[in-house]
Amino acid sequence: MFKFDGEFFVNPTNNKVIEVLDRKDEEGQALIVNTRNGNKNQNANQRWRILYVDKADKVRTKGFNKEFGFHINRPFYIRSRMPMQRIAECHGANNVWLKRWRKNVAAQQWFFDEKSKTIKNNYWKSHSLDIQSNGGSSNVRCTTTNSRWWQLFKYEGASVVNERGKVLEV
Repeated sequence: MFKFDGEFFVNPTNNKVIEVLDRKDEEGQALIVNTRNGNKNQNANQRWRILYVDKADKVRTKGFNKEFGFHINRPFYIRSRMPMQRIAECHGANNVWLKRWRKNVAAQQWFFDEKSKTIKNNYWKSHSLDIQSNGGSSNVRCTTTNSRWWQLFKYEGASVVNERGKVLEV
């Protein structure tokens, strides 16, 4: 049993609070119960806000996401700056290869999805650009969307950069 006390979900029996494990703000991160941290600068992972469904903003379906540098749901190509200017293509809902541009090939088109904050493929719409092996590899794949750090990319300057600094390259 928990009660909401200001910004904390507190168990009145033992005074423990719900927190995000390891202070990691990542999709799919576990929630645990722990002792309340009194330091306001270090307890953001224990503080919560109640947002009633009827007051929640709807996910934007168009416009520009300044944080990630992409237009929302607007198809684009990921084109190499190498001399042949080949295009990144999702092949078989798994591999991402450089291929010559072909008109209207949906597997070569990508879009930024505002809800998942990922770059999704326009043919395999449930798949996002992904660093293989949960970010442990240098291979880029197109896999089922999970919005974990290895699928979160921003467009900065002329580079597609992962939130941990990994840059998409040929």
